[in-house]
Amino acid sequence: MTDAHITPNRFDTLDRTIDRITGFISGIAVLGLLAGAMVIVVDVVLRATGLGGVTALNEIMGQMFGMGVAATLPAGAARRVNLKVDLMARHFGPRVTHLLAVAGSLALFIFFAALTFYVWSLGLRFLSQGRETLILKWPLGPTYIFAAIAMGLACFVQGMKVLKDLAIRPENTAARTSKIGLAMVAVLFAVVIAGSVWAFVDLPSLQDLSLSRPGLFVILAFALLWLAVLCQIPLSAATALLGLAGTAIVLGLKSTGKVFANDAVEFLTNWQVATLPMFLMMGSFAVAAGISDDIYRVANAFLGRIKGGLAYATVAGCAGFGAVSGSSVATAATFGRIALPEMAKRNYAPSFAAGTVAAGGTLGALVPPSGAIILFALLTEQSIGVLFIAAMVPAILALLLYFAAIFVQLRLNPDFAPETAEEKEPILPALWAAAPVILLFGVVIGGLYGGVFTATESAAVGAVGAFILAVARGRLNRFSLLGVLSETTATTALIYGLIFGALIFSFYVNLGQATEFVANAIGSLDASPMTILIVLLVFYLLLGAVMDSFAVMVITVPVVTPLVMGLGFDVFHWGILMLVVVEIGLISPPFGINLFILKNLQPDQPLSGIMRGVLPFIAADLVKIILLVAFPAISLWLPSTMN
Repeated sequence: MTDAHITPNRFDTLDRTIDRITGFISGIAVLGLLAGAMVIVVDVVLRATGLGGVTALNEIMGQMFGMGVAATLPAGAARRVNLKVDLMARHFGPRVTHLLAVAGSLALFIFFAALTFYVWSLGLRFLSQGRETLILKWPLGPTYIFAAIAMGLACFVQGMKVLKDLAIRPENTAARTSKIGLAMVAVLFAVVIAGSVWAFVDLPSLQDLSLSRPGLFVILAFALLWLAVLCQIPLSAATALLGLAGTAIVLGLKSTGKVFANDAVEFLTNWQVATLPMFLMMGSFAVAAGISDDIYRVANAFLGRIKGGLAYATVAGCAGFGAVSGSSVATAATFGRIALPEMAKRNYAPSFAAGTVAAGGTLGALVPPSGAIILFALLTEQSIGVLFIAAMVPAILALLLYFAAIFVQLRLNPDFAPETAEEKEPILPALWAAAPVILLFGVVIGGLYGGVFTATESAAVGAVGAFILAVARGRLNRFSLLGVLSETTATTALIYGLIFGALIFSFYVNLGQATEFVANAIGSLDASPMTILIVLLVFYLLLGAVMDSFAVMVITVPVVTPLVMGLGFDVFHWGILMLVVVEIGLISPPFGINLFILKNLQPDQPLSGIMRGVLPFIAADLVKIILLVAFPAISLWLPSTMN
């Protein structure tokens, strides 16, 4: 007799099938994005040689990249690529954890369903109205319909995840949910159910109340957002559903759908936003090309001759690798595998070695091109290129301060590193091997600074250059290419999902005049702008220690950035300051993710030892923050000289 229901094992088989299909679709999409990058490079070359350029390139690439990115969403859903905060995970027992997993999957399903429905409706409306691009007169409707179909496939995949989560039986362990955990879950479900019932029974009274006290409702939305995120609801779904619900109460479902769909497709088809997937491709192809070893060799060749040379070389190598990867976590993980064995072989103190790698990894988010900088630029609608250039001097400052931290540690504790310098690495061979990477970074950032490229064009040059480098070195086989496609797909789907949610939530925040409400409340405190800035930085230090930097930005940037600008601070200066402060959280005990990456790479090293190792670097970071606050020109001078 066979079971009447689908077992988790059968879902596993279905999962693998879905993963193969969506992976193939997203792989084709990412290759299409690479082809688009090549077209952009051709346009740059044609302009540079005086032969003109590709007509209406922004329209072509906007449609192409919009469809390509949308096609990565099903694969993201299949791989459960979403951002969760597990800060309170230990407070939930197996049954409550299972309940929250089902709730999170269901929230994502509703998110994709709403996105699909509203974008599909917009596509049909544009088809019926005959909407076209301005120059080429290409119809817009088919692009939006294609995007809606891709989103619909993501919705179907997420629906399968919901069914699988429902079929899974929680582990029968002795672990129990704490009182705090029970209270959080009870309040979350009570508020959601009560609000839904109220809206269903008496929507006009709820609308009247929200219109009379918009600020209060936005504060409640933020409180509910924090509660949902701490209960491990995916951030993209939490922001999207709260933004949709809040906006629908004020404007109604029809107007809310138009806002949501318009914001989503405008973001998808904005060719300047194509900077993001192309820089992601650049980092993935660069890693596939094996540039991390070259960067480490050249850093060691110049710095390895002095006491503690491997530590200096590791930090410098992390900065160089961050210039092409754009990721702090990837930098720490990659250089942990390269540097830790070498430092252990030469009898470096384990805690000192681990602290050096963990801290050096944070440079990955500060050295442009950086994914975190791009996300801030997209959330605040600021120039990606200017933010990249604004980060250059602070990145150099961070590198020098980390060097100082290493120097001081070795003076106070000479036994942290061997007395004699390491064997000499020949400079010229190492420099020759790293020359293509140095040239690639110089062209991408130099062209951006000199006004030769826009940010989108520099991303295209970087992606194509890294691809050519990987091919020329013979490192791009079938396996590595699949790795590049998979990594680019996962990160693209994650970030676009976050931003779709952030767009509608930001709209609701602005609709409820939350920024004005907070500004008035702070203004009544009679505190100086500098005092408020310092309080905000402390707030971000605490947040960064317990939450992912992307999560912190998505939740807080819509309210805090307008407030800071209202206080008279430059948005680019604030962006770099906030990024620096949040990234310190990567190495801040007890939850810094880089600490756990190093622990995974050094299983025999106690976590407490790794935490001790990063403390001097945290002190260096605090000095960096003080200097950036005291001297805004550190981040603003170089952008002021841009062409």
